[in-house]
Amino acid sequence: MAEKDHPPSAPPPTSYMSEPTADPALLDPFRAIGWSNSLLNSPDYYPIRTWSRLPKPHTGEDGFFAGTLATSSTIPHCLTLRRRNLPPPPQEVPVWPSPTATPSSAPSPIPPDIIMMVDLATPGVSGHPSTAHGGVVATLLDEAMSLAVAMHAPASGDHPRGAIYTAQLDVRYKKPLRVPGLVVVRTKVVARVGRKYWVRAQAVQEESDENNGGGLGGHLEWAKKKTVVTDAMAFWIQTAPSL
Repeated sequence: MAEKDHPPSAPPPTSYMSEPTADPALLDPFRAIGWSNSLLNSPDYYPIRTWSRLPKPHTGEDGFFAGTLATSSTIPHCLTLRRRNLPPPPQEVPVWPSPTATPSSAPSPIPPDIIMMVDLATPGVSGHPSTAHGGVVATLLDEAMSLAVAMHAPASGDHPRGAIYTAQLDVRYKKPLRVPGLVVVRTKVVARVGRKYWVRAQAVQEESDENNGGGLGGHLEWAKKKTVVTDAMAFWIQTAPSL
C-alpha cells in the first residue's frame, strides 16, 4: 500500500468536509476565471476547505501537498467543491474497465462527488516545457480521490475511523496537461463494500485559445471544449478504527 492519507490520529474534522467556506483568499483566484467561476455558481456544489492543503507541522502529515506543492511556482491555489446532495455509493464490486480500454475524451456525465479546482504554475510542476510532470498529475488525482473517500467515511467523536490508503492506482495519460493554467479534477466513489472503495477521477482542461480559433473569432469562455487529459481508477482500503 502507498499514499498514506488521513491517519487515525488526525482525521479531517467534520466541519472541513461539510461546512462551506467563504474565505476570499481561497475563492477569489477562481472567481477570476470564467470556467471555475461557473462551477462556483453551480447550485449542486459548494466550496469547502481542502484538508490536505492545511499544514500540520506537529505530525508532518500532508507536507508534500500543503508545503512542497503550495508555492507560487507549483500550486499556488486549490479549492474543493462538494456535491450538495451526496448519495451513498453502491454496495457491490463494480465492473472495472480493461487496462487496454480507451476512455472517452469527454468528461463523464455522471455527477462527481467532489470537484477539485487547481491553479498550476510553472516551472515548479513542469516536466516537459509547458507540461505538468506525470507524477504531479497522479498526485492531484490521488489527493482528490482521498477527499472523496473521506466524505464517505466520516469520523466523529463516537465513531472513529481508521486510516485510508491507496491500494492500487491506475493512471491513463491521454493528453499533456498544460501549465500554467487551471485543471479541474472530477472524482467519484463508484462503489463501497465495507472498508473497500473503488474510485474514478478525471483531470479536465479547457482547450487553449489557439485550438478555439483565438482572437475575436474564437469561442466565448463558457463555450470552450472541456477535454479529459488524464483518467484514473483506484482501489482504496480503510483500516480498522484505532480505539
